[in-house]
Amino acid sequence: MDPTYRNKKIVDLTEEEARTLAFLGPNVAQGVRDMVDKVRADPTNLGSSTCFMIDCVNRRYAPQAPPQDTVGSPTFPASPTSPTSPTSPTISEADTLYSQLSNDSQALTIVSPALISKFEMTYWYHGISGNPPKLMWRSDFESNPFPLPALGARFFKIPQKTAHGVFDTPLNAVWGTVAPQILASMKAHGLKYSALKTVRFSTVEDGKEETLGPVVVWIAVRPDTTSAEAVHDATPDILNILAESQIDNVTVEWTTPVHPFNTGLGIPIARQSDDAQGTLTLLFREMKASNGDASDRILALTNKHVASVDTTTPYELDVADPQHILVCGERRLARAVVEIEDAVNTGFRDAIRLAGELEVLKLKSGGANSTALGRKQTALDAQNEDNATLQAFFEEVQANWQDINGRRLGEVDWAPEISVRVDDRNYTRDIAAFVVNGEKLENFERNIVDLGNQYSVGKLEDLFWPIATIRENRKIPADLQLPITRALPRRLVNSPDTEDRNGDPLYIVAKYGGTTKLTLGRYSGMEAYTCTDLGLESRDVVVYNYGKNSVDFSDHGDSGSLIFTGSGDGLAILHSGMPRGMNNHVTYGTPLWWVIEQILVQYPHAEFCGITYTLD
Repeated sequence: MDPTYRNKKIVDLTEEEARTLAFLGPNVAQGVRDMVDKVRADPTNLGSSTCFMIDCVNRRYAPQAPPQDTVGSPTFPASPTSPTSPTSPTISEADTLYSQLSNDSQALTIVSPALISKFEMTYWYHGISGNPPKLMWRSDFESNPFPLPALGARFFKIPQKTAHGVFDTPLNAVWGTVAPQILASMKAHGLKYSALKTVRFSTVEDGKEETLGPVVVWIAVRPDTTSAEAVHDATPDILNILAESQIDNVTVEWTTPVHPFNTGLGIPIARQSDDAQGTLTLLFREMKASNGDASDRILALTNKHVASVDTTTPYELDVADPQHILVCGERRLARAVVEIEDAVNTGFRDAIRLAGELEVLKLKSGGANSTALGRKQTALDAQNEDNATLQAFFEEVQANWQDINGRRLGEVDWAPEISVRVDDRNYTRDIAAFVVNGEKLENFERNIVDLGNQYSVGKLEDLFWPIATIRENRKIPADLQLPITRALPRRLVNSPDTEDRNGDPLYIVAKYGGTTKLTLGRYSGMEAYTCTDLGLESRDVVVYNYGKNSVDFSDHGDSGSLIFTGSGDGLAILHSGMPRGMNNHVTYGTPLWWVIEQILVQYPHAEFCGITYTLD
C-alpha cells in the first residue's frame, strides 16, 4: 500500500481512490466492500477509520492466484532431499494415529521386544503437551493397568494427564541423597540417562473425577542407547534404594526424550551477528567499576548461548570488535509487524460490529438514552482509540525499528563459558551480561514484569493461587505490572507456594518470553539431575506445563526468561527444555539466587534494582 494513504480516512476517499487501492470493485472481497460501505454510512462513529485498517483486512483475505510452477507442481517436482521442518500433530493427524492404533490388534497387545503395548507407549502421557514423550516401562505396570480400547472402537476417550510438582513427601527430605544413588545404579547397569526428575500426574478418565497419582521417579534415557528390557531390569534396584530410605508408594517410569533445545523483563533480544533469539532476564547496576571508581552502568542479564556464538570460551568486552545485542531480531520484528496488523484487522472489524450493534440499540430505544446504549457507545469509543493506538505503534515500528543501529540495546560485557562445574552444586551456568545503552532506559527504576493482556487480573490470581487469592488475599497488581522484589531463597525453593482446590500442595510459576510471551507452569519441587550426550552432568530447576489445555511453558527464543511467582519472587533463569517434535513438556532453569552469586563474583558491588537476595 502507498504509505501516503496509510493515515487517510476511508470517508475521505474518492470513488476512484477506493478502486485504485482495491477497497472497492468487482474483484474485491464482498466483506471488504461491505466494511467500506458501513464506514461511509456512519462517519460519526467510524469516521476515524483509516485506509491502513481496511488494508490490513484486505491483504489478509484477498484471494490468492493459483501458484504457477511451484515446488510440488507437475512442472517443478519437490526435491526428495529438501529439508522439512518437524511439526506437532494436528487434530486430524492425531485422530488418524488413534484410528490406526485402535484398529491394529498388534498395537493393543505386547509385541517383543517391547514390554508394553504400542498404544500404551504412545498415550500413557497423553495431555502433558501437544506431543508428549513415549513410555518405555513403568514399575506399576502389573498393578495399574492402562485402559485400552476394544479393537476398532470409535468412541474411546483416552485418559488425560497433567504434570504436577512434588512437595511435602518423604522423598523431598532425602532426594539429595537418593538421587545420586539412583544415578550410580543406572550407570552400573550401563544406562545413559538424559534426565532424572520427580513428578506427580493427575489423570482424568472418561466419566470420572480427576485423581492425583503417586510420586513418580521420572527417568529419561538417551535415545537409541538402551532397551525396554534393560530399564525393566534396572528398576528393582532403584526401588530398593528408595525402600532403604523408607520411601514407598513411589513408581519408576522410563521415557526416551528428544535432545534438549536451547531456548520491562521479557524483552525479546537477539545477537546482531546471526539473529539468534533470546530474552532479557533482569537488569542490575554496576555501582562500582573493578578499579573502585563509581559506575553508572546498567547491565542486562541473559543466557551465554544467546549472547555468544562460541559458548565454550569466556568473553569480555572487546571495544575494537564489540558483540552487539538488539531489541528484537529480524525474525521477531517481522512477527511483531504481523501481530500488529492482525490486531488492527480484528480491532477494525470489532469497531464495525459495535457500530452496527449501537445502531440497532438506538432503533429499539427510539433514541432514548439507556444503560445498554451508553455501554455500547463506550465500548465503540474504546475500540476506535485502541485501533488508532495500534496504527501509531505500527508507524513507529516502520519509522524507527527497521534500522538495526536504532535497535541496538547494548554490548556484551561479560559472558563466561557454559559450565556445569563451577562448584559442587553442578548447576548450569549459562549466563551473560551486556551493558545497556542508557538512552534506551531513560525511565528505568526497577525490575518489573509487564504481564501483558493475555489474562485479566482476576484470571491470573485464580491461576496462580486457586484458593489463596481469597483466603490469604493474594493479589496481582491492577495494572498488571509485577515488580520482582526477591530472588527466592534456597531454603524456600522447595516449599510449596500454595494449594489447589483439593488441598494438595501447589507451586505455580510464570515467565514472559520473547517467543511465547506470558505462560504459566508447575514448578516440580525437586531439582532434576540431567546429563548431556557428552556425559556432562548437572542439576536444574524443573517446570512442567500448566495443564492439558495450556500452551507449552517455553519454546525456542524464550531462553533467558526469568521464571517467577505471582508474588514477585524470582525462581530461576530459563536456559533449555526437553521437546518432542514442536512441543515441549519440560523446561529447565538455573536457580536465580545462585546466578546472583555468580554475578557478584564479576560485579561485586552490583545492585539488583529492587530485587533482594540471600545466598545462604
